Amino acid sequence: MAMIDRPTAARGAGHAPLLALVLVLVLVLAVATGSADAQPRRPADGDKGSDKPVDCVATLGALPKEWMGEAFAIDGITLGGAGLKPRLRLWGVQAGELRDRQSGQETVAGMRARAALEDMLDKAEHKVKCRAVRWDRDCHVVAQCTVEASPAPLDLGGYMIASGMAYGFRLEEVLPWEPRASQRYAGAEAEARKAKRGLWPVWLGEK
Repeated sequence: MAMIDRPTAARGAGHAPLLALVLVLVLVLAVATGSADAQPRRPADGDKGSDKPVDCVATLGALPKEWMGEAFAIDGITLGGAGLKPRLRLWGVQAGELRDRQSGQETVAGMRARAALEDMLDKAEHKVKCRAVRWDRDCHVVAQCTVEASPAPLDLGGYMIASGMAYGFRLEEVLPWEPRASQRYAGAEAEARKAKRGLWPVWLGEK
């Protein structure tokens, strides 16, 4: 008769419940993982792909192709339009922040940029004409806006760059109605920087 090693047998018997417990845990984890994968996940910053949030149209309606009306300067690149719910962001330009993000206080560069834009709007009796390009991530309408001036309409974004109150931003984007607008902006920026107009002495660290 074969002799049974009782300690070995006991160990084998003790492993059976443990093995069953491990299998149950594996099944529970598999179900939980499947449920987590089925949940919508928040995209990482690098997965955004586009500046356009999915809720702009639902919140504000369809992107207006054109807009004409009275506008005022909110900051150096943003307009508020009378009767227009979304704000307008000038295409192709960036300017200093109106307020410091940490202190919340107004900045000199931001106030100067806003004043320059408001002065030009005031000269044109605040009447602007804008052609929309897209939404930005804040649901502002990115648009190229002009005001009536002599001898030809004045592009506000180009004016801000040429006066040294703003600089080019996302100039790789091509406007369907003015394919060379990016080159025009880049040239105006180079001239303003060379001449040290507006805020360029500050941006170059000279003041």
